[in-house]
Amino acid sequence: MKTSLTRYLFIFLFLSFSYLGTKAQSKVTNWKIANIPYQLEILNEPVSCTVTGESIVEIAAKGKTNLFNNPNGKYYVQDAPMLVFKPDSDFVLSARATGNLKEIYDVMALVVYQDKDVWAKLCFENSVEKIPTIVSVVTRKYSDDCNSMPADSSFAYLSIVKKGNLYSFFYSKDEEHWKMIRNFRLDTTKSIKVGFAVHDSRGNGFAARFSNIKYLGHALDEMKKL
Repeated sequence: MKTSLTRYLFIFLFLSFSYLGTKAQSKVTNWKIANIPYQLEILNEPVSCTVTGESIVEIAAKGKTNLFNNPNGKYYVQDAPMLVFKPDSDFVLSARATGNLKEIYDVMALVVYQDKDVWAKLCFENSVEKIPTIVSVVTRKYSDDCNSMPADSSFAYLSIVKKGNLYSFFYSKDEEHWKMIRNFRLDTTKSIKVGFAVHDSRGNGFAARFSNIKYLGHALDEMKKL
């Protein structure tokens, strides 16, 4: 009997910790970013997360972290640290993403997140060829993964535009000339959070900086310098 109780206790504890390991844990902060009039939250535990000046965010992620629901259905990983806020119903969010892309799948991203099954991200990522690349992922239970183009610099301007259920991802080299990376519909059933994500699925850790952060509480008819 004692052996059976011990076994059941072990199974219960294992399942409990497994669940907590996959659930995005939320922590509200008092940080403020210029042009973002809303409370910021940390999802998952970063190694560090700092806000300096009016619009600079730096996030460091542990190694072997990711935000991806494998399309084969065998696993999902939801432990990428994110700094997010609840936006207006329509909005524009843009930032300059910078980081030392060294290991395969070092990633910095702007993210739209409802829950583990409904989210999307626009990434400045080190590809499998170790080339800085603009990548987008849209998740409706399962994630797709689209490499759009190489980014021939050490930084990228990224932007998300939302109008109703329609989202557009944009990339720019200079914050003036924007190229649409993706235009898609994402149906949500509850409030979303948007913001900044960093992860490092193969290395031992990765840090990124988001600067020139800008936010509008409405959509634009055409993308231009904010």
